[in-house]
Amino acid sequence: MKFAKKITTAAALAAALLAGTAPKAAAQCPYTVGPLGRYIAPAIVQGMTATDDGAVEVWCTDALDGDDWFFTVDAKTDLRIYDRVDLVVDANGTPDNFADDRVVDALFCHDCDGVED
Repeated sequence: MKFAKKITTAAALAAALLAGTAPKAAAQCPYTVGPLGRYIAPAIVQGMTATDDGAVEVWCTDALDGDDWFFTVDAKTDLRIYDRVDLVVDANGTPDNFADDRVVDALFCHDCDGVED
């Protein structure tokens, strides 16, 4: 009886160890890629850094899942830190793999109340 108990305990220990090291399922992305291979991600500009070639690197945090996005814009951009933007993101031909996606545009408005329809 002691031998069977040791085997059961060892099996339970091995199963617990394997369960702790098993790969977890990737977090589900909250976006659906459209027919043109793009999706819109709402974000907030967290920082901006000038580059050596006269451009500006923009750092945004995704408003839905907290992921960080980095992209480069022209130095004459109207973007400002803490702006809320809608990022147009290209799925890069892999709608199930969000790791290779890239920002192709940032939509924003500073004077949205003054815009006429």
